[in-house]
Amino acid sequence: MRDEADNFELERAIGFYVNRTAYVMSEEVAKRFLDSGHKLSAQDFGILFRLWKQDGLSQVQIARLMMRDKTTITRRLDALVNKSLIERRIDSSDRRFFRIHLTKEGALATKRLMVVVDQFQKEVLAEIPDEHQEITISALKKITEYIIRSRT
Repeated sequence: MRDEADNFELERAIGFYVNRTAYVMSEEVAKRFLDSGHKLSAQDFGILFRLWKQDGLSQVQIARLMMRDKTTITRRLDALVNKSLIERRIDSSDRRFFRIHLTKEGALATKRLMVVVDQFQKEVLAEIPDEHQEITISALKKITEYIIRSRT
């Protein structure tokens, strides 16, 4: 057991690079959003994009899709409501719940931000061959699926 610990190198751990890459990409995309007039995080964009694809999701559905806890999502939704990008509407079939909807302003912002994200993606991936991109995405999906499966 001691030998394994002695040989461990953090810089060789995939989680180290996944976390580091996610951090620098999130920071850079937030900077680009700000440069385009929107003080939003990558996580905010993720919520807006999910609503762009399927408006009227519940908070629980958004939390599940974003793989975040309900408290974090509540804070993010509150901030997006305050920026008039989304609104909460009472669920017509169950008045105890809300459905989250993009506002007109939110839809316009999401459309503009998709261009920013698309340009950023193209820029960071420009020198990485398509096959490597596909392998990376496939490997990361398998790791995610394995971890989720092993939790149950």
